[in-house]
Amino acid sequence: MYRVAYLDHTARWSGGEVALFNLLTNLDQTVEPLVVLAEDGPLAERLREKGMDVRIIHLDEKVRNRNRNTINFQVFSSAIKTYLYGKAVGRVLREEKVVCVHTNSLKSAIYGAVAAKSAGIPLIWHIHDIIEAPYLRKIVAFFMKLLVKYLPDGVIANSNATMATLNLSQATSKKKTIAYPSYFGQIGRKNEPQLEDKDDRFIVLLVGRLADWKGQHILLEAAKSFAKRNVEFWIAGDALFEADAVYKQQLIQYIRENGLFNVKMLGHVNDISQLMSQADLLVHTSVIPEPFGQVIVEGMAVGLPVIASNAGGPREIVLNEETGLLIPPGKAERLIEAIQWMIEHPEERKEMGEKAMNRVKELFLIEHTVQKITSFYPQVISGRIKI
Repeated sequence: MYRVAYLDHTARWSGGEVALFNLLTNLDQTVEPLVVLAEDGPLAERLREKGMDVRIIHLDEKVRNRNRNTINFQVFSSAIKTYLYGKAVGRVLREEKVVCVHTNSLKSAIYGAVAAKSAGIPLIWHIHDIIEAPYLRKIVAFFMKLLVKYLPDGVIANSNATMATLNLSQATSKKKTIAYPSYFGQIGRKNEPQLEDKDDRFIVLLVGRLADWKGQHILLEAAKSFAKRNVEFWIAGDALFEADAVYKQQLIQYIRENGLFNVKMLGHVNDISQLMSQADLLVHTSVIPEPFGQVIVEGMAVGLPVIASNAGGPREIVLNEETGLLIPPGKAERLIEAIQWMIEHPEERKEMGEKAMNRVKELFLIEHTVQKITSFYPQVISGRIKI
């Protein structure tokens, strides 16, 4: 058994943190995890419930919540605080005899590099973000692409789309791998409704953090075309950051101004799979390339056909016209056409859902991810310990 430290700057319950939770709670006996978070929160609470060793080393809130695309004079003070924080984490890693650092976010990648260097142990960057504009500001993407060539000993990307943006194809000596954030849960619907319990409503579900790049406004545009039909649009998710809160209010105002009584804003939902079991269709409306698309996998696992943006990670998840439909991002008219097709083709829709479940079983179960990552550790550690 060897000890790996997992670093994340946030304890919010978001995509990358859900992926980390699923990984940590399904590791085999060869790895003893130490989780170091820069704040307390839902991720820490859930990990503690699973008996995980979680340490909270608080990072200055202004640094922790700083928008990664913001470039101003405060960047210098933030850099100093980040360096000192990394040194503090490094001291803990030495005391705990950790043999490898696994970072789970871009901010933790930076201070994780300081911590790993301070502790004299190898560093793995787990990248969950598209490292290019418009997902990141150009100057930020440039520096991350530069740093990834020199700081980490190994790189894990959550999709081929993410890995491609790192420009590591020429870095033949750099250890790297693709590990999809996989599904851990029941395959199939939780409570299959009886025929007599079903009504004529057609429920279209969108799940994800409320943010302009996630494209909930595209779904609202589409919803206008179905306002006089028995089609409901459910939006699950809430705002996480200040800019997201502004966007949330814009969505609410749009719904009111357009009289979209067929739209339900559900807020944060704990049991997503239960919610998905009530839906007929899952949609994904990101207007820029998504690094992966964990919620798409979750929907496919319960047998939902998916309409997704044809960019980034979703292209690796959804097989067009087999497990769902891929459409150009940001095009409400194409989303309307795709939803209409799904409504008019119930048999094909059902077949897509069945194929979607099979695809999850083949590629996206948590066992695949655990095996991929745990077999990557010894490659990076390179004989420093006996496994």
